[in-house]
Amino acid sequence: MKLRNFILSVLLFSFFFTYAEIPAGYYNSADGKSAAALRTALKTIITNGHSVTSYQGLWTAYKTTDVNASGKIWDMYSNCTFTPVNDQCGSDGYSNECDCYNREHTSPQSWFNSASPMVSDLFNVYPTDGKVNGMRSNYPYGEVGTATYKSGNGSKLGSSSFSGYSGTVFEPVDEYKGDFARTYFYMATRYADQCESWTGEATAVYGSINGLTEYAKNLFLKWSRQDPVSRKEIDRNNAVYGIQNNRNPFIDYPGLEEYIWGTKTSDVFYVNASVTKPSVSSPTATNVSYNSAVLGGTVTSTGGGTITETGIYYSTTDGFADGTGTKVSTSSPSTSTFTVSINGLNSSTTYYFKAFATNSAGTGYSSQSSFKTSTLSSGNEPEIILGNPVAKGSTLNFGKVTANSTKSLLIKTKNLTGDLSVSVTGEMFSVSTATISKSNAEEGYLLNVNYQPTANGSHTGSLTISGGGLTPDYVVQLTGSK
Repeated sequence: MKLRNFILSVLLFSFFFTYAEIPAGYYNSADGKSAAALRTALKTIITNGHSVTSYQGLWTAYKTTDVNASGKIWDMYSNCTFTPVNDQCGSDGYSNECDCYNREHTSPQSWFNSASPMVSDLFNVYPTDGKVNGMRSNYPYGEVGTATYKSGNGSKLGSSSFSGYSGTVFEPVDEYKGDFARTYFYMATRYADQCESWTGEATAVYGSINGLTEYAKNLFLKWSRQDPVSRKEIDRNNAVYGIQNNRNPFIDYPGLEEYIWGTKTSDVFYVNASVTKPSVSSPTATNVSYNSAVLGGTVTSTGGGTITETGIYYSTTDGFADGTGTKVSTSSPSTSTFTVSINGLNSSTTYYFKAFATNSAGTGYSSQSSFKTSTLSSGNEPEIILGNPVAKGSTLNFGKVTANSTKSLLIKTKNLTGDLSVSVTGEMFSVSTATISKSNAEEGYLLNVNYQPTANGSHTGSLTISGGGLTPDYVVQLTGSK
């Protein structure tokens, strides 16, 4: 992702977390409550004012609630690209993945006999690929041991490997597990007086622990912790509120589920509890080479909120502003010490960097630190030796030819970090391969450069060898005439 997009993403991320568009006083009646009493209060809040959408009306709603930045349907079951309305499933149905998108009930409608408002509750029904939707059928969510089916994005069907349930389950990809967990927390709250009596596979999910079974409680708490609230969920929560006039409180307050089912059931929930930006310190730079480094930091305070992102910003500008420079996030948010690997740096260059962490109040930054990449030398510089003889920056001259001509160059290297890429410019020139493996190059590889003039006159081009840690690329000029 380009730098501008990185910066825009982090700004928007912080914006939506800070301004989730919760109406003033919306959750006040839940203040000071915990466990079952908190669930009951939340049920009243999200039930009052709930404007029921028709089942047919879901198609129209999805144009507002479930489109991505490119205007296509955001499908959590597949990697398919669907145009709203045009690609929705109709009477023709589907045969293959990506044929059309359908209305997917996360709690299948057979569980509650297609009753309203559950059948058209936008928090329960998402647009998904018709084929994958059909394969999921009425099975509960879970974690799959041996898969019998897998969709294009990695969602899979198979026997449960998660303790507490041994039947067939459907497992979404990791990126959306938290989304579905918070959907079930909503359903167990909004329909608290109904869900425990739902039938079929619903009995594996909805039970006596504030609306959930032991299996579902443990599964969905795990998923919600591993996959925190995302910008996508916040945007959708706000959009759904604009249509059906209620909200998912587990998106508005990340970690709220812990007060009802998790580690905070003995604690009191406060609507206006003060959350501040995280504190981050100890920016570190280790394993610094001529083109890479490992950078890190330590979250010293979460600010009372859930850490949703950690990482590094770096720049060649001393004193660069917070949130600018090049951003690299960790693979998963951290509440303690974290590191990221930075590659593609320039040699003999001073870089400045800051560690960061983000929660619902915004992003906190460490102080600035710096490091300098090492200078290339004969001892550590990846290099190429071209035989016959040709040097970097020189010209390989085929002379004047009347037919095709080939020159063979012996490429022998040392200190490579990976395979080499070979390319030529000039329509009269070509090479025998586009890739030379690291091992072949270090042993010595014979590369054929072909000159095939099809028109009279002088012709020029260039041979470029790149990759493998070469900085800069190794370029040889090509020339010849007919």
